[in-house]
Amino acid sequence: MIRLNVGLSRKVGQANFGSKGGSVNLEIELADLDNNKLRDSIHRLFSLAKQSLEDELGAEGQEAQDKPVVQVSVQPSGQTLQEAVATQGKLVTGKQLSFLQNLARTQRRDLQKECLQEYETYPERLTSKQASTLIEKWRSSLVTAR
Repeated sequence: MIRLNVGLSRKVGQANFGSKGGSVNLEIELADLDNNKLRDSIHRLFSLAKQSLEDELGAEGQEAQDKPVVQVSVQPSGQTLQEAVATQGKLVTGKQLSFLQNLARTQRRDLQKECLQEYETYPERLTSKQASTLIEKWRSSLVTAR
């Protein structure tokens, strides 16, 4: 069994420096699935979370300038987050993710597509080691291109 947790948060600016926000987290347990079926389940659950958040925030939520913060965690049932981190390694840090996004933008790369091809996961779910490897790979290709 796999426990799938999808969370989405959004903050919307309002007049007079005000704001309102919403957050939704959904969790389900699934039988062990192959990567394609798992990815489809993640997308369906994320779509449900996104629609629910947009319904709560109304039309203003659709015009939000801030990008939603998305976290998808997949770990075997009964396994704590600490156990998952111990077996899979620490997750990508915010600085690593930001650096990868900047490298992708300057090198005209599709970060999500390349992470899915190389590691079969989304950028936010890379381990810190995977992110470091990708950063070094992209930085070295930048140096050799000059």
